[in-house]
Order: sequence, then structure tokens, then C-alpha cells
Amino acid sequence: MTNDTTQIMSRIEWCRLQQQLHSGTRDEQAGWRAEEAGLVDALGCRDRIAFMREEYRSHFTRYQCGLEDGRALLRLSTIPPCGMTRVEGVGPTPLTTQAWVDRRPSQAPAPVHHVGESRR
Repeated sequence: MTNDTTQIMSRIEWCRLQQQLHSGTRDEQAGWRAEEAGLVDALGCRDRIAFMREEYRSHFTRYQCGLEDGRALLRLSTIPPCGMTRVEGVGPTPLTTQAWVDRRPSQAPAPVHHVGESRR
């Protein structure tokens, strides 16, 4: 199981635990159920925004929070680390301009002079 899925599953379990606490009101428990539903929908690539907005208005923001958080976690799993790129068959490789990185100052190209520009 990938890290993003594990994080979403942990959030779902947290929502379920919060629903089971006896100290919470029914309204709070319903909010946790709505957030759980949003996380589950993100994991299943579903979108029930219109339905949830219409049927569960009082807890729609909690559903939307779970859905957006779940989607964000899934997107993060597809972004390579900053400054890195993925190359098939090879591990992460730093992004560099190889032509300039390995050159010594003596190998640098000659400066370009524009027409009409004096050479001092």
C-alpha cells in the first residue's frame, strides 16, 4: 500500500474513532461521518458534491474537507521531490544542465557581441 493511501486510511480510521466517542454529540458524529465519506470518495475517485450539498447541507463543508484533503494527498504522491525528475530504469536524478555543469572556466563559450556594440 502506498504512503498516500496509508495516510488517507489513517484519516478514515480517525474519523471512525471520533464517531465512536461517547462525549460527542450526534451533530459532531454526523460531521465525522461526512468527512469520512469525503475521504472514501477521494480514494475511490468519486465525486458526490451535488448530492451531499443537497442532502446533507449542515455537514457539507465537512464532506468537502475530507474530499479535498484526500485528493490533495493523492496528488502529492504523483509529484516527484523538488529538483528531481524520474527516469525509467534509473533512480531519481537531479535536474541539471549537463552541458554547463562539467565545463571548466577555460571551456566556457566566447562572449557574444552584437552589431554596433564596441569591444572595450
